[in-house]
Amino acid sequence: MFKNYFILNRLILENNSLLKDYTLHSAYTQEKDKLVFEVSNNGDKKAVEVSAAPNFEYMIVRESFTRAKKNTAEFFETHLPSKIISFEISDHDRIIKIKLESSSLYFFIRGNLSNVILVDNAGNMKSFKKINSQALAKLRSEINDTKFISLKNEVQLNLTNEIDYLAEAKKNFPFLGKDILNELKFRRENAADNSVQNIFDGIIDEIFTGDIAVYYDTEIGREKLSIKTFAKSNVKDINEFDNVNEAMLYFLRTKYYQNNFINLKNKIDKFLEKEIEKTVDRLNNYHVVLQSKSREDEYNKIANLLLININSIGKGADKIKLEDIYDDNKPVEIKIDKTISPRQNAEAYFGKAKTERYKFERAGELIKALTNKLDKLKRSKEIFSASTTTEDLKNIMKEINMPANEQHEQTDDIKNKFRNFVIDGKYSVFVGKDSANNDLLTTKFAKQNDYWFHARSVSGSHVVLRVDNTKEAVPKNILKKAAALAAFYSKAKTSGVAPVSYSLKKYVVKKKGMEPGKVAMLKEDVLIVKPEIPAGCEMLNKE
Repeated sequence: MFKNYFILNRLILENNSLLKDYTLHSAYTQEKDKLVFEVSNNGDKKAVEVSAAPNFEYMIVRESFTRAKKNTAEFFETHLPSKIISFEISDHDRIIKIKLESSSLYFFIRGNLSNVILVDNAGNMKSFKKINSQALAKLRSEINDTKFISLKNEVQLNLTNEIDYLAEAKKNFPFLGKDILNELKFRRENAADNSVQNIFDGIIDEIFTGDIAVYYDTEIGREKLSIKTFAKSNVKDINEFDNVNEAMLYFLRTKYYQNNFINLKNKIDKFLEKEIEKTVDRLNNYHVVLQSKSREDEYNKIANLLLININSIGKGADKIKLEDIYDDNKPVEIKIDKTISPRQNAEAYFGKAKTERYKFERAGELIKALTNKLDKLKRSKEIFSASTTTEDLKNIMKEINMPANEQHEQTDDIKNKFRNFVIDGKYSVFVGKDSANNDLLTTKFAKQNDYWFHARSVSGSHVVLRVDNTKEAVPKNILKKAAALAAFYSKAKTSGVAPVSYSLKKYVVKKKGMEPGKVAMLKEDVLIVKPEIPAGCEMLNKE
């Protein structure tokens, strides 16, 4: 219920009281889909954190927030700092408005389309998450047609069908949310007062004035946020709060802890299953070895026969016939290596006998060791199944010698090392800055089906056009715009037109010994373009 319209309505009322006379100084991101606003008033600093992550949208106020020293990106710089006038909410939708002196920020809670949009007093718009011009224009129209309020929304249901009241309420007021409709249904079925409006009014009053409960729902297996007085079952660990922000902070801490616990538990479970399976396979293999007949005696006998007859063995044959003195002088055929001497052949057979002996001795030792390991893994599995804390899981990891995951540099961090453009609000383009940076872009960052560009026959930046959907063809005009960037960031910058080579990245290779920034193209097409930053191409980061 943390995204319910009326919970958000209560939140903006609380924020108006909490952040009155504060100034918004900067907006930045250091995590995907999460925007942080730094605010202050007479030295008192806070941070408003907005998550536009699909299906996990929220707004909270933190008393402190540590900004990373690198890998952050600024937003809306030209419009900040600006004093906060008020927090408001749409009268019929989950759109939160932060009204500033010279602009307004709109937080749209829309699942995959969730975003933060800035609109200045002149009507200019900027978005936090990438959005095409058509969608942005649609949001502008929606904002213009929406009434925003900074008070409690007094909703009058005015129902005409008392029997099918839930369907009518859902149709007329889709922003109510299933939690309120479920509570309305429960109370009407169990209350003496059967008036839907009266019951509804009571529910809304409790949302705005009652304590908020954060608890663990044992039926669905996760934390939930609701109103203390709402009907509940199968719950434990209830914590109560008198404001939305404190409840949300606790809810997030608990949720992140649970997510970390679940992720870690899944990794350990996968590791244990893999180790058990691998150990069982090895045990079976060594049991097969022990069940097979050892050829140690056979190889020793052959070696001795070769030594006894060493003077009668001719050269150049790959097999010989000898009398087997160990079996009533019966004839026996022995394979030998004609490229080495008879004595060396005998030594080779002695070596095979020794290997056979070692193989069987080693198989016995390994079966014993692997049996002990399997027993240990199974005991760890039992303990693991009963683990309830992260500390328990870490102890299990030590017990089973599970290595901690290495931290690799993430793609989202690497991309900040390059010039980053977006074409037509949809296509991401990355431009290298120097030879070493070009190598990083081409060999580490670019994907196999991305498009790769470079001005032909002159030095310049490597340019990569990201292809997120390989089933969707990239329009030719987008390729030309990316090529224009490649020409612009090259020695051909001052030319009227310039040829630019391009291909899929998988046809671009860096051979051993090549200088920094040098690559070879296995396939090549050429576009003739004007060196420029073309229309519809926006730089997302500063150089």
